[in-house]
Amino acid sequence: MASKKHAKRKVPPPIGGKRKITPGKNIRLFRKTVVVVTVVVVLLIIASVLLILHFVSNSNSSDKFPFGIGVYTYDVVFKYSHIHDPSIGKQLNVGSNVIPINEAHSPFTQGLFFIDNDTLLESSGLYGASYIREFSLSSGKTKRFNNLKSNLFAEGLAVVVEPMTYKKFILTLTYKEKVILVFDYDTMELYHSFEHELDGYGLTSNIDLLQSVEDLKAENFARNQKLWTTTGDDYLYEIEIPHDFLSTKKLSISGKTQITCAGFAIYHVNELEYHVQAKTLYANVFLTKLVLEIDISKGTCLKIINLSGLVEQCDSYDGQKNKESVLNGIAIDPQSSKADLPNLLVTGKLWPNMFQIRLIKSVTKWEATAVLSEYFKSIGQKVS
Repeated sequence: MASKKHAKRKVPPPIGGKRKITPGKNIRLFRKTVVVVTVVVVLLIIASVLLILHFVSNSNSSDKFPFGIGVYTYDVVFKYSHIHDPSIGKQLNVGSNVIPINEAHSPFTQGLFFIDNDTLLESSGLYGASYIREFSLSSGKTKRFNNLKSNLFAEGLAVVVEPMTYKKFILTLTYKEKVILVFDYDTMELYHSFEHELDGYGLTSNIDLLQSVEDLKAENFARNQKLWTTTGDDYLYEIEIPHDFLSTKKLSISGKTQITCAGFAIYHVNELEYHVQAKTLYANVFLTKLVLEIDISKGTCLKIINLSGLVEQCDSYDGQKNKESVLNGIAIDPQSSKADLPNLLVTGKLWPNMFQIRLIKSVTKWEATAVLSEYFKSIGQKVS
């Protein structure tokens, strides 16, 4: 039996009760820490990706972030005359039941778009004074026009093709009469009329008027042809285009999408213009100085264009004594129609001028909220 003096002594624990950690244990602890941190980082990345995908796929959520909406101001590139002189243009319905307008005047613009690089179609409203006209931008002169009956108030207009024939027609909305007038594109004479169930504000289609009928046929355009309208509420309506116009009495609504901006419903969307390149809509907001670019499928606004100060640049501006002399009328410049950010031709009701403008993006992050606050002041809502 071993003596006590040869027995192993127990090593007392270090002060604090902690034992010394060996290098091997240090390595194992480091590895565990690396694994845990890696897992946490991966989970955070996955969560971030899922959140981004959620915002991208959910328009109602992504639209509620004002910093995601582009806000634009403008530079005036050129100012044009905006005068309709009936004594110059060719009237196509002489002797019809209309109140003649014999004096030169600025149109009460409701619809506006280019049909070639220098020629536009325009609809002008008011009871007893409504008409559609074709005019030259460079000269300002009316080429031809058609006065509407005195009981009709013209609103927005658009060009479509009849799917059965691929013949082009001009469709003109009326305000409260729930009638869409159909004019022959080539002669501008009244061809037909459709009934429908909505009040009239804006109207546009997805046709590219710079394309020939042969090109439209080649790409089977009629199958994908679209027609949209607004009524003063907060929706964009799609209207079904019939195969045969003359055999159709009433047009049907094929769908509707709520129009929103930064999460707020937008009312009074008026004149519409289709952007062929981006497949979006530009739209006036009635009684404001704003133009919106709208995602058609989602109804959300992509851009807010603030045209404050533009009416003051009109010739003989008198402080806008007529409250109805508001911004209305957008046409995309054909020379830049293929650009993501095209130049616009804009005007207003009874404005003596039209303006070609170039858009300038604002760099202020929260300006969308400030601009929308001005809009909601006019309709009694608030941006919180």
